[in-house]
Amino acid sequence: MSKYTRQFKLSAIQAYLKRGSGFRSIAAQFNMDPALLRRWVHAYRLHGDASLQVRGKDHSPDFKVSVLERMWRDRLSLRQTAAIFNLSSSTQIATWESRYYSGGIKALATGKKGPYTVMRKPPAKPVEALPVNDEDLSHAQLLEKLRWAQMEIAYLKKLKELREEKARQKEAEKKKPG
Repeated sequence: MSKYTRQFKLSAIQAYLKRGSGFRSIAAQFNMDPALLRRWVHAYRLHGDASLQVRGKDHSPDFKVSVLERMWRDRLSLRQTAAIFNLSSSTQIATWESRYYSGGIKALATGKKGPYTVMRKPPAKPVEALPVNDEDLSHAQLLEKLRWAQMEIAYLKKLKELREEKARQKEAEKKKPG
């Protein structure tokens, strides 16, 4: 569904054409984007009332390629190309161009977004069931467990040192004459 009615678009276009004011001043009167008004006026000049018709049909890959080829051949902007082909949005053409470059004409087929890959979750690592008793552990597993315990102890010691240092600093601040 279009954000603007056919009558609204026609009123804005006619106001621009009759008054001869700039796009910005007319767009401000209608509380809209000047670039949008510019696109409507350009399309209206090329296609008349047909430019105001509600569009939303899917275009064939061949049509999309012909639009792109015309744009490239005549070195047209996205906005100019949209107006020439009476398309509702210039960003639509940019999307087609991106898809064409990434996947050729096949990527322009309806429903295909191009060779995008779906991000898959990494496979879950199998959980190793560690033996409950230390007696059942291998030598390597016992060493790993020992290293882990040593790391935890070192971390806790450092944490204790930092807390003690912080407490000493607070105590020293209290003793300073102020």
